[in-house]
Amino acid sequence: MSRATTIALAVLYAIIPLYGTLAGLAAETPGIPPLIPRAAAALFLLAAVTALLVVAPAAARVARRDALTFAFLAPGIATLLAAVPGFDPPMGIGLGVLVTGLGGTGLVIMRTADAAAVRLFVRTFLWSALGASALALAMLVSHRPAAIYAFNNGRAIGTFLNPNELAGYTLIALGAAIPLAVASRGRDRLATVCAIVLVVTLGATFSRWGALSAVVGVAVYALFARARPLLAAAVVVALAGVALNAAAGASHHNPRDTEARAVAWRTGWTTFQRFPLLGVGPLAFPRTYDAMRPPEAPGTRTAVAFDPHSLPIAFAADGGIVAVVTLTACFTIILRTVLREARGAAALQRALGFGLAAGMVALLFDCSINTLNLIFPLCLQVVPLALAVVRTDALR
Repeated sequence: MSRATTIALAVLYAIIPLYGTLAGLAAETPGIPPLIPRAAAALFLLAAVTALLVVAPAAARVARRDALTFAFLAPGIATLLAAVPGFDPPMGIGLGVLVTGLGGTGLVIMRTADAAAVRLFVRTFLWSALGASALALAMLVSHRPAAIYAFNNGRAIGTFLNPNELAGYTLIALGAAIPLAVASRGRDRLATVCAIVLVVTLGATFSRWGALSAVVGVAVYALFARARPLLAAAVVVALAGVALNAAAGASHHNPRDTEARAVAWRTGWTTFQRFPLLGVGPLAFPRTYDAMRPPEAPGTRTAVAFDPHSLPIAFAADGGIVAVVTLTACFTIILRTVLREARGAAALQRALGFGLAAGMVALLFDCSINTLNLIFPLCLQVVPLALAVVRTDALR
């Protein structure tokens, strides 16, 4: 792996929390107050695209005719396939190129990164997660910016698109930080501090489904690692989460959100029924929402009009049955490969592999009633770190 490729990949790990800022570049948004100026968001997009272009030649060299290459590149290809005949080809094609590039980074990391590079990527991701979480908490405590604090009902958000995006991000980040902190018995200070701050951040999002997803992740990790005490811990965490929501969480949610989410699901399902093969095209849901929504649904300037608020339904509405089948197969291949490789690894590598696999399961569970834009960088770029760690014996 060349020095330029290593630097580009490190940059891509560092900027994952900034993907939510790209919403500010859209022509229409559901009134979300921007955290950074439009020009700064454009510069971030340019940096991301530049880094992906640097990695692209290495990705082309390591691509093979095997299941893993399919798993990493097929999501982008399926996105492009749905984009061309869709209702918003420019946006869809742009997303397809971005997803294909992210899949390419997973291949490069998994197959060519040496031990030093893998350690750099792991540390960069943890530092980025720590910084993003600290910023989100600082914004929450200070109630600044005031417009963002009010718009999100006093929930932590930071640089992310919404609190649920931040909650989903913490699930994968915790899957990396907690195993490293526990396996090192706290000697890995970065992982330990990161794990603590991430747990606090997840609670500060007041994401009820995110908290439940975290419990699912702990239970899944316990099953992978055959650690029965963790199953008991998962039950304790679940009860604590219920108590937290009863005491404080409910005050941070608009009761109409539940009704709006149900309307979004209905509209997404109707969209899929009308366009079952390739959907309406990636990111084109807002263009057909007014025609597909039920009479009692809110108007086109609300968050409901911009996505179906459920990743499976979003895949079905935007990409049809082709996207659903392709992405299900790809995520299954990646998850099974991580588990298979981790089982035969040394203790620390096994812990990280199981942690990222459990984080991926928790994230996918969370996405059952949420649409998270970070699903592709997290699953195609971060989860493959487990495979690279096992291959290089990078963490000892």
